Amino acid sequence: MIDFEQDSRSPDGPGGPLHRVSAVVVSYWTGPSFRECLGALLGQEGLLEVIVVDNGNDAATRMWLGDLAAADARIRLLSPGRNIGFAAGCNLGVSAARGEYLAFVNPDLVTPPGTLTTVLRCLAANPGAWLAGGRLLNMDGSEQRGGRREILTPWRAFIELTRINRLFPNHPYFRRLHLYEDEGVHEVVEVPTVSGAFMMISKTHYGAVGGMDDNLFLHFDDVDLCISIIKAGGRVLYCGNAPVYHYLSTSDVPQAFVEWHKARSASYYFHKHFLATYPAWVVTLISALLWLRFALISVGTLPSDLRTMFRRRRGRLAGNVTAK
Repeated sequence: MIDFEQDSRSPDGPGGPLHRVSAVVVSYWTGPSFRECLGALLGQEGLLEVIVVDNGNDAATRMWLGDLAAADARIRLLSPGRNIGFAAGCNLGVSAARGEYLAFVNPDLVTPPGTLTTVLRCLAANPGAWLAGGRLLNMDGSEQRGGRREILTPWRAFIELTRINRLFPNHPYFRRLHLYEDEGVHEVVEVPTVSGAFMMISKTHYGAVGGMDDNLFLHFDDVDLCISIIKAGGRVLYCGNAPVYHYLSTSDVPQAFVEWHKARSASYYFHKHFLATYPAWVVTLISALLWLRFALISVGTLPSDLRTMFRRRRGRLAGNVTAK
């Protein structure tokens, strides 16, 4: 758990009047960090509401969410009745949002006091900026990879999969995807893409690009959204002055489930954006390599995945007994 000093500054500053923000949190078998996430959000200035999309959680978490919503009218619960995926869950949350701005927040991410207003100021001070992300940090304060990235092309995916860049260190043509290995950034800069763990956009601009692509069940939704924004003439900002803390991998789900959807989303993403600029065989090759990666990882994680499935089954049975 992170302890923060309260920020006593007024949210009304150089960025103009305070806007009201709808935070959208999509949850699926999320761990204990979920409570810390919502607690931090409810302490944010500028917050209008927190829309929780319950894609599936254990009985204890659902009961806690119900109690929290009953105690705080800013918590709004939506349940599609099944796991519809992250992108579709975000779009469902947006359909119910009443705020002028949307903040997409992972359920294992913690926002220090003043985060929402700081990012709002970033957007207000940079005309043409449509989307902004925070400085994504690990819980020890080090920069987390994925917070600022290049556009993921088939060539860059090949570099990441093969690490061929080791043969050509510092060569710009073999530049890696993640920019966290570069010098740390503590100011506001324009970047190609930011992480979907935390990002903010106006509801108007989100609607202008059609929101997230529901076909991206898990992963690549943030990169896809950034590309759509850039194609529409918008800019993407990395707010280095807005640190946020990301626990990572707190959901109680089999790793093979995550990797399968990652490979599926990646294949869809590459076919969607790059068939016009890359030979079809290149896109197919990258997709095949990603599926091979999934197969290799799944074999290694099989024992732990079986334990996860057994643990979740026990949780469901316990929940059914409690309900009776």
